[in-house]
Amino acid sequence: MSSKRKQTPDDPSSGYSEDAQSSLQVSEDSADEIESMKPQKSRQTKKRKLRATHASAFGETLQSLLNTDAPSSVPLSLKPSLARKRNDEKIEMKAKKILQVEKKEKEEKARITDVIGGWGGEGERALRKVAQRGVVKLFNLVQQAQNQAVMDGDEKKAARGSGRPSLPAPKAVDKTKHTKKSKNKDNILGRGKEAALDKDDFFDMIRSGAVVSKA
Repeated sequence: MSSKRKQTPDDPSSGYSEDAQSSLQVSEDSADEIESMKPQKSRQTKKRKLRATHASAFGETLQSLLNTDAPSSVPLSLKPSLARKRNDEKIEMKAKKILQVEKKEKEEKARITDVIGGWGGEGERALRKVAQRGVVKLFNLVQQAQNQAVMDGDEKKAARGSGRPSLPAPKAVDKTKHTKKSKNKDNILGRGKEAALDKDDFFDMIRSGAVVSKA
């Protein structure tokens, strides 16, 4: 059997003309350029496409899940033990409410709400007015006492600045007595120093405003 060789445009024995060969080369070059100009897909996109499940495989998985037998056991929420537990809790809550109502009724049974007979809103308003008047009088008295204290202080300050003596008038000094006392005292040092003043004379000089000489 004679083997048939595939004829290509580049083969001179293929029968293609030179123009046809050049046009085929141009088309191949343009196809390569178009492919290179297309945006290149990232590696993550390629991996995502590889991970995608085919439609037939997805359908088979769903079919296998539908064909599986459901468990014959009762769901947990429908078990009789849980139902009995819920019923017991409801009964216990009702019993607690009944006990609370009975306890409240017992407490209210012997309770006296009207402590003061005939007491009402009018009496409460009257007492509030009395208390209000008392508080107003108290604050007025406090304010009067404060004002009186301020006035007394101002009067004292004014009396100090007027130059009037606030001390009692000095007593009359007996000069003869003072000279006799000074003569009778001996000068021990023998100098001409003044004798020490007596206590009463010293206070009299202070009251009169005289200048006291230093000993």
